[in-house]
Amino acid sequence: MEQLNIFLEHIYEACSQRGRTLPNMLSEVMEMGYTGLECDLWRLDDRGLLRTFSGCGMRAVSVYGQYDLAHDAACMSAEKMKRHLDTAAYFGAGIILVIPGFFRPEDDRESFFGRTCEQLSVLCEMARQYGITVTVEDFDDVNSPCCDTNGLERLLNGSQGLRWTFDTGNFAYVLEEPAQAYSRLRKYLSHVHIKDRSRDSSRGLPDGSNAKADISGALMYPCECGGGYVGAEQLVKRLIADGYTGTFSAEHFGAADQQEYMRRSADNIKGWIK
Repeated sequence: MEQLNIFLEHIYEACSQRGRTLPNMLSEVMEMGYTGLECDLWRLDDRGLLRTFSGCGMRAVSVYGQYDLAHDAACMSAEKMKRHLDTAAYFGAGIILVIPGFFRPEDDRESFFGRTCEQLSVLCEMARQYGITVTVEDFDDVNSPCCDTNGLERLLNGSQGLRWTFDTGNFAYVLEEPAQAYSRLRKYLSHVHIKDRSRDSSRGLPDGSNAKADISGALMYPCECGGGYVGAEQLVKRLIADGYTGTFSAEHFGAADQQEYMRRSADNIKGWIK
């Protein structure tokens, strides 16, 4: 593992919290040890960001985007797919992450899965022409078809060419053990988001906006990687022992002090890897 990544949205959050410019904060996170960026697709509509990233020694490694594959017309999804792939290719990212859509109360779930897998297979075939890997993650929303191990396995089995981005913290939302999920899904693994969760309410924002309830109703708070209860350190070390050679991306949306959390996460992850 030669590269440590951070979410571009975290950098924007840190800029807002600290009153800093984007290039200044990009340079600072590079000094922390980050060289790759996880980017929201809409942000990259600004093609000038490529020069900004390059000027600070950073590059996009993954681009994530939201879809509604089960409900949108195929032509609408195809247009979004092409935009997603064109953007990732322009910024030099070799991975895209797809948030495939959400169940509606009126949905027949069998049909939903069938339609979603069909469209994910289309996207994977398109992505093959670009040399880009298509992934889904364990997404922490009860209405997501891939919020748990069973849903993920169904999408991965049913979509030709689809791969998995392992988010170490999101299985906590559905009260599943991430190590057990990894054991079932590891053959699909292509990318890793290191996310931790804390029960410490002092990590919450005054307005409560960064608290998230798991399916039992217990509140979880963002924290630096290694500062919570999901066993992030043990998971990273297991992945390396099992031969994982990809990169790791630190994730903590809604951090009370994003710059400090990024620094702590980098220090911790670099220590685990060594």
